[in-house]
Amino acid sequence: MVSSSTFFNPDTAPFLNPKTDRRVVLLTGGNSGIGWFTALQLYLHGYVVYIGGRTESKVLKAIDEIKIEAKKRIEENYSNEQKASRPVGELSFLFMDLLDLKTVNDAAELFSKKESKLHILINNAGLMGVPYEITKDGYEIQYQVNFVSHFLLILKLLPLLKNVAKQGKIEPRVINLSSIGHNFSYRYFHPSNKLNGFPFALYTWYRYGNAKISAILGAKELAKKEPEILSIAVHPGIILGTELYNYWKNMPVIGIFTRGLFRVADATIGVTVEQGSLATLYSALDPSLTIKNDSGKYIETGGKEGTPNRVAKSEKNQETTWDWNVDALHDRGFTW
Repeated sequence: MVSSSTFFNPDTAPFLNPKTDRRVVLLTGGNSGIGWFTALQLYLHGYVVYIGGRTESKVLKAIDEIKIEAKKRIEENYSNEQKASRPVGELSFLFMDLLDLKTVNDAAELFSKKESKLHILINNAGLMGVPYEITKDGYEIQYQVNFVSHFLLILKLLPLLKNVAKQGKIEPRVINLSSIGHNFSYRYFHPSNKLNGFPFALYTWYRYGNAKISAILGAKELAKKEPEILSIAVHPGIILGTELYNYWKNMPVIGIFTRGLFRVADATIGVTVEQGSLATLYSALDPSLTIKNDSGKYIETGGKEGTPNRVAKSEKNQETTWDWNVDALHDRGFTW
């Protein structure tokens, strides 16, 4: 396992009282994996958290489990006096299916009716290394789930983020979950390229890299286009304890090899699922981050600043990815 001595400690971040300082977060994929621990810490820190997901029963079950875990941690770690001064936040379910852009659009509109401000948007949910498939919206599946659906959320919710900025006291934040796997995009693949080629296993990872580098490209372009919003892309770490690797672990024959490879990787360069949430939590909660100094950055495992590849750093690629996807969403009837 990677040493965690320099990792961000969420307990150093401010704890809020939602009754007097109500700050709202929308988090996708908060019912499992690193999203679960992200939701847990946001809840412990007094945030009003909406968890976006497609299966209500799974999200509600996760909410119950998060509340139980939060109560346990409070009981174990704080005195009675500290408990009274650290009220928890709120947790709610918001339906959206990232495989269906209409539901993402509807979720954003419903959220906008419930809330007038959005302090933090965390585009966490993802899909990794799955076979080639085209969604009902006409996108390659990894590209839509990892990037396009979240891009639509950003565009639809910009007014609520800007409402926070208008108050002048708090800088709203948008966090895109990327990956070290963005390096599979060794050159710039235009968004129109669905990357369906041979050998199929290799192109699976090209598609994944293209989706994850788009999250970085989008974050960097957002930082330029919306200078009142703190925009960050995150690589959470090598985390083998999530469901993202299940497809490869369960494959006939090759699954034996991949399970062994993952065990070695986990023991040498891996981090726990909870540690994998720390880069996101640093980006969301650390008060030292500012738009002036940090917007557009790429944050790595534990909350350290990293450097994405040259493809991600190209301003031309950033602009092309943004503009093409804006046009593609308009062509599908989505406006904001």
